[in-house]
Amino acid sequence: MKIAATVVAPLAAILFLSGCRVMPAKSAPILAEGALIPSPRLIIGRVAMIEAGRGIVIVELSADAPTGATAEGAELMTRTADLRETARLHASRYLRGRSLGTQLVSGQPGPGDEVVWLAP
Repeated sequence: MKIAATVVAPLAAILFLSGCRVMPAKSAPILAEGALIPSPRLIIGRVAMIEAGRGIVIVELSADAPTGATAEGAELMTRTADLRETARLHASRYLRGRSLGTQLVSGQPGPGDEVVWLAP
């Protein structure tokens, strides 16, 4: 027992002390010129229904749509599959399940267009 304590104590001290050294702080990575960066625009769903006469567009939200995108007054944009902008929307307070009511600000969205949040 005395031999095990004699061997284990110095080994434990070495392992403990080796973990207590100060590590240099990591600096932020520097991006090369022309490097691709993620877009601040997030796809939050698709146009489900359009009532052009009243300027209402119902959006079917994706499962991972952030809550900021569904806040009343949030600026949204619709676009086609080839990324051509079709309309600008403002989110309303109407939110039922995965359906978000929006007010049409400009343009003419089409059914199935992607709805993108213009994240701040």
